[in-house]
Amino acid sequence: MIGFSAEPPAQPVADHTAAPAPGEGADVLVHQALVYRTRRELELTAVPYLRAGCRGGEAVVVVAAPEVTAFLGGRLGAETASHVEFIDAGGWFQGPMHALATCFDRTRADWWPRGRVRLLTEPVWTGRTALEVREWKRHEAILNVAFAGTPTAIMCLYDASVLPGHVVADASRTHPELAGPDGSVPSAHFTDPAAFYDECNTVLLSQPPAAAACKAFSTGELPALRDFLAAEAGRLGLPGDRSLPFVLAVNEVATNIIREGGGRGALWVWAEDGELLCDVSDPGRVLTDRFLGYAPPHGRRRHEAAMWAVRRLCHIVEIRTGVDGTRLRMHVKL
Repeated sequence: MIGFSAEPPAQPVADHTAAPAPGEGADVLVHQALVYRTRRELELTAVPYLRAGCRGGEAVVVVAAPEVTAFLGGRLGAETASHVEFIDAGGWFQGPMHALATCFDRTRADWWPRGRVRLLTEPVWTGRTALEVREWKRHEAILNVAFAGTPTAIMCLYDASVLPGHVVADASRTHPELAGPDGSVPSAHFTDPAAFYDECNTVLLSQPPAAAACKAFSTGELPALRDFLAAEAGRLGLPGDRSLPFVLAVNEVATNIIREGGGRGALWVWAEDGELLCDVSDPGRVLTDRFLGYAPPHGRRRHEAAMWAVRRLCHIVEIRTGVDGTRLRMHVKL
């Protein structure tokens, strides 16, 4: 495996030590999907949801397209809307891990210190590749694990009039509750996040192309490996100011393989469809922690910290593991 799970695996739980001690039952994640087709359907559920948060003194945040935030702000009225933070979805939802990390940063620094946070979000699904759509679905499932036991409520919007049917259908599998004008009900199709994660991994990784630059590495070879990565990144068109994060991400993975994994590995680097890709192979071990790197590290667990950093430095990180070892694919947009 990638050497990040040297310790027994555990599902990550958000570290919200900065949050105050809310009232009884407040530290329970509420994660709902609201499927709507008209603005009226959106209004009937979303507006009462937001007003309830404002009345309760919660940190109330809307992350959606400008036209949606303008609509909701108008229906709330100026006084109530002044207590809501409106964020443009375009900047927030740049990538699944970018959104997750940004949410952790804001909740710990700004929202949990004020008490419970109530989020209304509408992910951006249009213009995504098949891989990105799959990773966004995985992101929705992982929210149930990453924010478990925190003073957080999340309602995710799905406009069924424009979204593909499979995106809307999977909302009922990744959200424990479905919201509507009459309240919320348990989702009959909710799937355990670990099982949903495994389903996402049934899509096999393609093999690196024959033209991909390849390099093996082991103890004592990291400096040369970093030089190799920097040179390949430049040759393949990654801008200079974005080369260092890419090199750091791959170096972190290679370092952990040497220190905690199989002790040796190999990697391939190539460009494809507007992305710089790097496969890193750690033969001989199996990764058992499905959710590694999807929440800030706890204490001094270096394997958690390493993978949290790697995921934040990349657009998407794919992992496939089995009897032949583990392969990790890092995607960086060119």
